[in-house]
Amino acid sequence: MKRDTAISASETTYDSIMTGHIGLESEHEEYRERVREFAETEVAPVVDDYEERDEFPLDLVDELGEAGLYGVTIPERYGGEGRDYRSFVLTIEELCRIWKVPAGVVSLSGSLVGHTLQKFGSERQREEWLTDVFTQNQVTAVSLTEPQAGSDANALETTAERDGDEFVIDGHKVWTSHGEVADLIFVVARTDDTGSHDDVSIIGVPNPGERDGVEFVRDIPCMEGGAVVENEVKYENLRVPVENLVGEEGRGFRYIMEALDIGRLGVAAQSTGILQGCLDESARFADEREQFGEPIRNNQGVSFKLADMKMDLEAARLLTYSAAAKLDAGERVTQDAAIAKTFASDAAMEGAVEAVQVLGSRGYSKDYPVERFMREAKGTQIYEGTNEINRSVVARHLYD
Repeated sequence: MKRDTAISASETTYDSIMTGHIGLESEHEEYRERVREFAETEVAPVVDDYEERDEFPLDLVDELGEAGLYGVTIPERYGGEGRDYRSFVLTIEELCRIWKVPAGVVSLSGSLVGHTLQKFGSERQREEWLTDVFTQNQVTAVSLTEPQAGSDANALETTAERDGDEFVIDGHKVWTSHGEVADLIFVVARTDDTGSHDDVSIIGVPNPGERDGVEFVRDIPCMEGGAVVENEVKYENLRVPVENLVGEEGRGFRYIMEALDIGRLGVAAQSTGILQGCLDESARFADEREQFGEPIRNNQGVSFKLADMKMDLEAARLLTYSAAAKLDAGERVTQDAAIAKTFASDAAMEGAVEAVQVLGSRGYSKDYPVERFMREAKGTQIYEGTNEINRSVVARHLYD
């Protein structure tokens, strides 16, 4: 289903964008309601089932595409919705009020994969890979992190050596999100041996599960739960055509860094949605739960927790929408995205801890979603650059 309102990349300035309510226009608020309705009617009823079965929600990815909520910023000619980045963060935020897993698919496919292909990929890659992902509602993955190379991406050891008209890829990757369910993986590897960022390239690997040379060693058990797919992957003598190189050889690190600006905005939106979910559940429970003859919301110790959540929520939302508005105006948002991601994820983690406390023993149980929100919030402080790394980014740009 295609979009019903025209929200496209803005041709105006950031200042003019921000004259509206925290950077949003009426079309954005209408769009938010549409995403919220989807999340409440299609996602909320099935979350517990997927979580209990430890199953990745492939069916929900199809439903997102059918509802016009996938490929949010990808041009319509390649199967996307052609919307702006404020719509992108709204989509992720509203999904995360209910469940982070489908929001993570939207975020990764739209940033590290979608943006990179759209801006740097060849026309063949856009016509084939990008169009397939967003017309067939495919799942994407990025194989970047290695056992010895996390925050220090320059320590990558995976190699892609030229052999005629093919690259031969060898290496060991961890934390490849969506890996074994992905239809397209970007493998980040060294195509030279100087040991610098200029050695790093991105190579697309379609249908990885069907290829010799790709071994999904295991699905890494993680705090967020069994419905999340985080793979350890080994590449051994994996041969792919040279034409699968995305963009220019040796510029992959630069491409990843640019796409991370958008990815960090996605994480800021995830965190904002999680915090909204925490506040929703806490406020509802505090109004319904009575102790000593009155609702516990009348207890100052509880009401102050709710007030702090609300203040952090509004600040996180403003930072996220502001950065998205700058991106819509054509500005680079490296520092803004790092600020939004770091503040919002820290606020989500603190809010989740307090939400569990407000609900008491019920919050500690799986009968309420706040224990899951706490597990989801912790991840937002770590991926797309730990918050320590993001603080370094913010500090470094103070002197630009």
